Amino acid sequence: MTKQTKIIKKARALGYVTLDEMHRELMKKKGFRDAYESLELEDRVIRAMIRARIGKKLSQAQLAKKANMHQSAVARFESGGSNPRLDTLARVATALNVRLVQ
Repeated sequence: MTKQTKIIKKARALGYVTLDEMHRELMKKKGFRDAYESLELEDRVIRAMIRARIGKKLSQAQLAKKANMHQSAVARFESGGSNPRLDTLARVATALNVRLVQ
C-alpha cells in the first residue's frame, strides 16, 4: 500500500471524502448541476485563451498591450474574476490571432 493510499484510507475513516466524490454528490443536486453547467462555456473560453497566449509565448502584459488594455484586466479575465463583454473578448482574440467560434 502506497503512502497516498494510506493517507486516503485514514481520511475516509475520519469521514473525509475526495474531491471527485464530493463533485459526484453535488452534481446529483439539480440546482448545483445547473449552475455548474452554466459556467462550463465561460471556463472553456478562458482556458482556450490562456492556452493561445501561452502557445504564442506572450506574457499577460504583452497580450494586454496588443489588445489595448491593462495587464490587470487580462489577469482578471484569466482568473475568472471578471465577465468581459463580447467586444473585449473579440479584442483579445484578435490580439492572439484566433477566432471566436460557436
